[in-house]
Amino acid sequence: MRYMRALPFLLVLLIVLFAGLKPDPVPQVFHHQDKLHHLVGFAALVFTLRFAFMRLHWGVVVIGSLAAALAIELLQGALPYRTPSLGDMLANGLGVGCGLLASLMLRGWLARVEGRLVAASGA
Repeated sequence: MRYMRALPFLLVLLIVLFAGLKPDPVPQVFHHQDKLHHLVGFAALVFTLRFAFMRLHWGVVVIGSLAAALAIELLQGALPYRTPSLGDMLANGLGVGCGLLASLMLRGWLARVEGRLVAASGA
């Protein structure tokens, strides 16, 4: 059942890849909405990756996620209706940082809760 932890990560990965590599970008309702998509997408990717593969060092997660973000941006340059963007890459990087921070905060909270439960059980 450990593989079940990987399902949210795989789902987010598929969404990020689909949205990042489909021929036409997502229609925008407001200016720079795509930057928000990049930030949220990569935050979700890193957050779910940290819980899918808990033994991976956070540095590996960050470097791998930034490499994936760069690869997607470069691949967009090969698509006829897409263009790579330094602003998008910056939003991706901020998303990686936000996802890492959120995962660290949740792990810390879970460790405290687990400590309280162990202390309450007298073990």
